Amino acid sequence: MSANPQGKGLVPVVEDWREAQPAVVSARTPREVLRDYLVTSLVVAAEIRFKPRPGIHYFLYLIQSNWTLSLLSPEDWHGHPPGPCLGRCVMQPDMTWQLTPRADINRQDELVKALSAFREGFADWLNQDGTLEDHLPFYVRELPYYRRLLAAGMSNSLRSSLAKSGLDARSSRDWLAGQELPALLS
Repeated sequence: MSANPQGKGLVPVVEDWREAQPAVVSARTPREVLRDYLVTSLVVAAEIRFKPRPGIHYFLYLIQSNWTLSLLSPEDWHGHPPGPCLGRCVMQPDMTWQLTPRADINRQDELVKALSAFREGFADWLNQDGTLEDHLPFYVRELPYYRRLLAAGMSNSLRSSLAKSGLDARSSRDWLAGQELPALLS
């Protein structure tokens, strides 16, 4: 006999999937699309050990060359954070993320170098055949559960926004040729 004959084991997964869908989606400019894709990709690349929710302030740290999203601010660590803090992150209702870098970010060589490497990797990711939509991470099996949900939510949001903006079906290389990739520090 099955340990769960009513099939209720899928209920939390379905609920998480529903919550990971964008609540609202608006048209975006090409610059906004690239910024939101880049910033959200950075957050999705971070280690996340909890279920992020829209509207909550989180903090992005660089710990031993790996990004980590935390509920704790630098002040909460009482002078001993686990690594340098990039800044505050907030998930928007459309499942993209907003990043507010710390004020002295340009004096943080380790963070600037790591961000530069991430941005270059992102540009390389887009510099291939196919449309921007083809490169959105709708499903990445290797990602842990919550990061996979966040990636899918962002992908659905950006795909819908591209359609609303009339920017869909454009080559990802055209995106790079027509727009400067936004800086993560501005």
